[in-house]
Amino acid sequence: MQTRLLPSLGIVLNLFLAACGGGPPAAPSGGQYLADARNSLAASDFNAALKNLERTIKAGSDQPTGQQAGVLRAVLLTALAEGDKQMADAYGIGIKEPASRASFGTFGKTRTDYYNAARARLMEAMQAVMDQRRKLGDAPIPIEVNFPGFTGAEDPALAKIKGGHLAGDSERSGAEVKARRNALARILTAIAGAGQDPNKGQAVFSKGKVDIAPAVYQVEMSGAFLRIGAIFDRRANNEPDRLRTVNEVVRDSLDLVLKSLAAKPDKELQTRAKKMREECEKTLKTLGSS
Repeated sequence: MQTRLLPSLGIVLNLFLAACGGGPPAAPSGGQYLADARNSLAASDFNAALKNLERTIKAGSDQPTGQQAGVLRAVLLTALAEGDKQMADAYGIGIKEPASRASFGTFGKTRTDYYNAARARLMEAMQAVMDQRRKLGDAPIPIEVNFPGFTGAEDPALAKIKGGHLAGDSERSGAEVKARRNALARILTAIAGAGQDPNKGQAVFSKGKVDIAPAVYQVEMSGAFLRIGAIFDRRANNEPDRLRTVNEVVRDSLDLVLKSLAAKPDKELQTRAKKMREECEKTLKTLGSS
């Protein structure tokens, strides 16, 4: 009789403990996801950072944490695209060197893989900015992030690849991470209004939260899109439809920026935006787009 009661008592005890525990643990908040994303960025774990930024946005895209995550996600996608473009360009240079003849196939495939990755990331980044641009308003967006490590010197593995010699997997991976970190440092510096010197960007972000002006963000992201979009030029991959898309997205973003700057003039920013827009129109005209 006693042994029959023990399982029942165990069940009751488990139910009691569960009730005292308050049920299953609560899901992490947007703030926690954002903190995890920052930690992943600090560790150069870019895939994990993207996942946590996406979770932050899903937890509340209209909240301050969600808006900050949206900007960081677009910036990170753009940096990954730019880093992959640099890797592809290196293989594109190396494949023309006599030393690459024995590895011609590997050079060509690796170049294509990096270009495909850059293309996919760029399209994601542009879509992210298109989704944001009518929601940004004029209020500054506070961004807090661990500024990435960067270097101004060319990575030895990239120089090796450009010379027509294959780099080992660890060398190539190291060069890839550095290219992405450098790109991220440059873009963060630019959107913070600190120009093109990552040292200045590092100094700005080291103080904590940085207020990002939406107009500056849009102009700098537009410039990055055009720069990366060169992979679709006829001298590169010759993808006119994608080149047209890049220029149309940038043109439309700049139209909105110029409208906002009409109310709050910034002569330097307006000049840059107008010049880029003219370049877009010129490219689109060449491509036969209205």
